[in-house]
This record gives sequence, C-alpha cells and structure tokens, in this order.
Amino acid sequence: MQFVVMQWVSQEVMPNSIYGVFDNDNSRQLPSPSPTGHWQACRVIDEKRFKFAREAREAIADFGYYLMGVSVPITEAFDEPPRSN
Repeated sequence: MQFVVMQWVSQEVMPNSIYGVFDNDNSRQLPSPSPTGHWQACRVIDEKRFKFAREAREAIADFGYYLMGVSVPITEAFDEPPRSN
C-alpha cells in the first residue's frame, strides 16, 4: 500500500505537527481540525517506510483515513535520513 500524507497548515497549531494519511488508491477527504486551516500535500510513501503503517492500515480500513500528531521526528516516522544543516 502507498500512503498519501497531508499536512495540516494553520496559524493555530505548531507547524509540522498534524498529519492526515490515506490510501493512495482510495483517496478520501480528511476532516478539518479547525475552520482556520487547510490540508496541504506533503508526500506519498510506501507502507514499508512508514513507522505507523499498521495503525494507519487499521484506521483506513475503519474510517478511510488516519490522523496523527507527530510524537517522533518526522524523518523517523517516514524512515528518512535526518537532514544535514
């Protein structure tokens, strides 16, 4: 499965802190956490590289999407090397 990852953008929340995930083959509309923001495309990632793939698959099967707040560095969640400065 490939996941589409969307990032919630709003002045009311810390940047890069809320993500919505859905199956690339069955896109869904994500719920809006507040009326003063919007979803922005972030990336498409293979489930093998997504740390929370099992949880995402279960939520997508039940609800059509998976919402996550970042509890680990995003590079770790998506199995990417840390960016060098």
